[in-house]
Amino acid sequence: MNIDALLFDLDGTLVQHGHVLLPAQLAEWGHPRSEEAVDAAFAVQIHWFYDYTAQLMAAGREDPHLFRRFYERVAMQLEIDDPSVPIWMDAYFATNPVPPLYDDVLPLLARLEEADLALGIITQRDRQGALHFLAAHNLTQRFPVLVAGDDGHGRKPAADPFHAALQRLGAAAEYALFVGDRIDDDCGGARAAGVAPFLIDRSCQHTDKAANADFVHLRALTDLLAYLPSQRNGLN
Repeated sequence: MNIDALLFDLDGTLVQHGHVLLPAQLAEWGHPRSEEAVDAAFAVQIHWFYDYTAQLMAAGREDPHLFRRFYERVAMQLEIDDPSVPIWMDAYFATNPVPPLYDDVLPLLARLEEADLALGIITQRDRQGALHFLAAHNLTQRFPVLVAGDDGHGRKPAADPFHAALQRLGAAAEYALFVGDRIDDDCGGARAAGVAPFLIDRSCQHTDKAANADFVHLRALTDLLAYLPSQRNGLN
């Protein structure tokens, strides 16, 4: 199988989700919560967020208080009844604080550096925030193509963002791979665009679904190398 292009999701795939920064902030605000509790709260409420934004898109509407509503639900999940906390969360994340990269990102990119592969990112995040993250991690030049959530191509799992990225890369869908951390938005969107979907599942939450899945299950980003043509420079 010949591969010309690799596409990646951003949050949860290359950079850690922003909520990894929240426990320290909650402690500073007088409401300490463990990383596990924060992660669990976001894991639950992110489903509401995606369902609600899908409803808004279908209705052609926007909600100017979208993120405030989301943070109110997170605070409720964390059993924090201080009404100031969702406001502080909203203000804090509006500054685009930069979460760390996952440990397997730079090793993968180092192996890919000599390979003749076009790299791109498709993210739900707005362009300004995505560029901010890439610049902070010195990755801007590594990913010459970025399709962001506010670029006007819709959002995953729609196929249009994938088509836009492939067009900019000059690559055909059948010769591209996409790696993301969500089965619905990432793998579903890739399939809709005719791109081979790969699920990065570092915590092995979806191992039970992998055997009969129509995506490739990865436990680390470097596992992706096994699916790339060995004749590529730098991948032998």
